[in-house]
Amino acid sequence: MRLLPVTNGIFIRVLPVPAEYDVMKEWSGNVLECCMKPEISIVIPLYNKERYIRRTIDSVLCQTFPNFECIIIDSSTDESPELVRQYDDPRIVLVPYEKSTAARARNQGVRIAQSDLIAFLDADDEWQPDHLETLVHIRKEFPDAGLYSTPYVKLKPDGHPMVMLFPGIPRPPWEGYIPNYLQTSSRGDEPVHSSSCAVPRDIFLSMGGFPEGFEYGEDQYLWGKIALSCPVAYSWKGLTIYHTEALDRICDKPHTVTEQPFVTCLRQELERGTIPAALQADCKDYLRRKKYSEFFSRLYQGGSEPCNRESADDEKKTPGSTIIARYFTAPARMTRRFSSRIYHSFIHDAVRLLACRVYRCFDPGRDLVPDKKQG
Repeated sequence: MRLLPVTNGIFIRVLPVPAEYDVMKEWSGNVLECCMKPEISIVIPLYNKERYIRRTIDSVLCQTFPNFECIIIDSSTDESPELVRQYDDPRIVLVPYEKSTAARARNQGVRIAQSDLIAFLDADDEWQPDHLETLVHIRKEFPDAGLYSTPYVKLKPDGHPMVMLFPGIPRPPWEGYIPNYLQTSSRGDEPVHSSSCAVPRDIFLSMGGFPEGFEYGEDQYLWGKIALSCPVAYSWKGLTIYHTEALDRICDKPHTVTEQPFVTCLRQELERGTIPAALQADCKDYLRRKKYSEFFSRLYQGGSEPCNRESADDEKKTPGSTIIARYFTAPARMTRRFSSRIYHSFIHDAVRLLACRVYRCFDPGRDLVPDKKQG
């Protein structure tokens, strides 16, 4: 593990060089490098994930593709950085950073990264061993893509995989450009996850990186913007495992915003008439699907503390709204408990499995991930 100090904007990077490579030393402004350039850089934002960070790093170090660097942007107050320091691998770079959002941490990691291809991984998720190898492979096979991804599967807290829906993507062994990114997203799960993909540096910078002012959804905002202007390359190999048992996950927290950032962006672009005519129908389908998703999400969050605070704020705008909110608080909490039980029950799995068969989807969770109980 290497500790990369960040002081007054000065970055010092010292990397070991294998004997078969010539040593290159270059001083350029504030950067001192002695290294072989990695072919892919991994960026992991880390904040208080001491229960999961070992699992994440272990999955990185088990990759069949070895020429990488792993940049961990750490803002933790728990023992997470101490666990990272225990790894004696020069490819791991630990960067202390002020407490911030995941978007800011990822952007900082990209600024430090040496490679022209940037992969992202959350500090509580993991990869199968061929993930990086697959990303590098499809980058070479499909160089015109602006985004590269492998499938991901959600693991429930009990360790069982959720049925995933990726309609419109041909079944394996196919690999190539996703035929219609918005259509796949509007009919099932988003095909790209923040832990499953890699982005060329020039594309990332041209899009402005991750927007830092959003409460949530900044990752899907960036993937969606890229998909509107560039092809998205995909392979069924190199599975990403998305763990839902982790604590303090942003997507589990109630939100005070009423729609996701990419939804707002897409709606505004449609109103301006900047979306090509061939994509407008898919954009409208996507907006309708997200509207329903947000409705059920707010039902799931009903009666929570942030929702109650939002109702109090609405009282200032609309007198009497707090009384209505209080009247519906108990039913909202009951609805939340009921929807939570349905979501984690066999009924939800059965519905998704039926949809999977109707759309003739390939389910990576069923076919690639064995059920496993967590201790």
